[in-house]
Amino acid sequence: MGRIILLKNKTVPSDPYDALFSEKQHEPVFLPLLKHSSINQTEVKSFLTSETYLREYQALIVTSQRCIEALADLVNELRRDGFDRLDSILNKPSYTVGPTTYQYLKDLGFNDIRGGKLAGNGSILSDIIIKDPLFEQTPKKVLFLTGEIRKDIIPRKLKAKSFNVLELVSYRTEPLADIGARYVEATRSPPQNSWLVFFSPQGTTEIVRILKQNDHGLQIASIGPTTEEYLLANGITPAVVSPKPDAASLAASIAQYEHSL
Repeated sequence: MGRIILLKNKTVPSDPYDALFSEKQHEPVFLPLLKHSSINQTEVKSFLTSETYLREYQALIVTSQRCIEALADLVNELRRDGFDRLDSILNKPSYTVGPTTYQYLKDLGFNDIRGGKLAGNGSILSDIIIKDPLFEQTPKKVLFLTGEIRKDIIPRKLKAKSFNVLELVSYRTEPLADIGARYVEATRSPPQNSWLVFFSPQGTTEIVRILKQNDHGLQIASIGPTTEEYLLANGITPAVVSPKPDAASLAASIAQYEHSL
């Protein structure tokens, strides 16, 4: 079968894309584009353990794997410290996007996770939060853990419905060096039926530039409509747009496309 070049860091200790595509006899190749590092950990920890958060805030919103990784460091630190109100943090309703981030939160010990596979993107998650009976009474106060770069869909939609959204930045993202050279190496003489999967516009400028000059015979797949719009704006039409941001949806979309040829 073909090679699947995934423009993302490989998730540890296990990556669902690696497991699923290997099972389907594809050759998954990970091409990291970005470096992620936790920031503001002292500030985030201080607020998570504060009376203000524990008593006044109804819920937590965390939508990215990197935010959950930063959150995991803090939760594990509180466990080691024997923080006696950790259950109050873990039992507070939490909202996330997609089944993968849902599972990360569950594994971390959160007990009331909402959204998940029912929320394929931030706009859908916002609608779920707005309609949740949890917020029938005011004030509607939520904590949103984000990266330095984030879309404003969730806070904008919630604030329009009188939510008080506190945003705390917990990680930063920086592009890795030599992205173009590593991309060229990864795409040298690919097998037939090989794919290049875009997860986000971030870090892909050099790859798009090279791709427009020579597509190397790769089929293009996009995770979600936002990345699709970015590719189309650059004159690149993806053969497949995964309807959900998870490995199963991507694999099913690719299989359906290949079956139709």
